[in-house]
Amino acid sequence: MTRAIYRDAAGNQFSCPVVQNNGAWAMVTSDGPQPITHEFQDDVAGKLTFVEYQKIEDSRLHVERLPGESNFAALQRSYAEQEIATQRKHREAARAEINNQQPDAARVARAESVRQLNAQTLRQMRPRGGGAHIIKGHQD
Repeated sequence: MTRAIYRDAAGNQFSCPVVQNNGAWAMVTSDGPQPITHEFQDDVAGKLTFVEYQKIEDSRLHVERLPGESNFAALQRSYAEQEIATQRKHREAARAEINNQQPDAARVARAESVRQLNAQTLRQMRPRGGGAHIIKGHQD
């Protein structure tokens, strides 16, 4: 969207949308389309002087509606999808930060020590022998 930028004598800036009206560019005012001139007399601000044209990005929200869906329901769905995407982005950033950290050498050493102690305890608890003994039962 293009806007016409005007300034008053005090340096205050004013703008209004620009549209094509009958083949000529015009600014949209409360009185309807007006020709763009170097000076403009505003009812409230007084005499305004043209400064420049400015291209403004359209910041309006465009939401696709599903068949049979109300505008409000579509807006709610869009917000929920946006919220889910934002949360997913935060989780992925946190996961990447954790994965990019260097391991703490002292913590790794403690974990290895605990692993070795557990392995030693398991070796001591393991029964000796191959377990190939046959026990004869009592027959009546």
